[in-house]
Amino acid sequence: MMKRLKRLKRLFQMPAPIVLASLAIFGVSLTQKALTYSDFNGQGKYSSLALFLTGGISILGGGLFEWLVWLANPLYFVSIFLLLKRKKQSMKTSILATVVAFAFLFWKNILVSENGRNAEIVALKLGYWLWLSSILVLTIGAIVYFGNVNDSKQSENKVPAG
Repeated sequence: MMKRLKRLKRLFQMPAPIVLASLAIFGVSLTQKALTYSDFNGQGKYSSLALFLTGGISILGGGLFEWLVWLANPLYFVSIFLLLKRKKQSMKTSILATVVAFAFLFWKNILVSENGRNAEIVALKLGYWLWLSSILVLTIGAIVYFGNVNDSKQSENKVPAG
């Protein structure tokens, strides 16, 4: 059991495995449906890839709040960059990305047309949950990584008594 814990701790002493796991989940999320909505002409679906690619311009169609939630994506990628550079700021940006991504859970409606028409969100699908999971994996990984780095530095700086 102790060997496994030591291996796991060693794994978190490098940011690359954290980033790769998170990016793998993120990549799979893009292949899934993100949500279904109920519009005047029946139920519709948004794919995660479509939301990822067009979310940045949603503000042009009046989707200010949709755009704000979409900003979790650039925050996520900035966090990856900072984590790979071993910068503690990655914890802050990934926590912010997590908060923004979680905020979408409380939405009841979403913009479905450039003319500003909203539709009721019926269900969040696997694409959303995987997207959220990828951000969470990065956030938790960054926190654990910097916790391990701090623990290692503290144990190196301890002077033996005697």
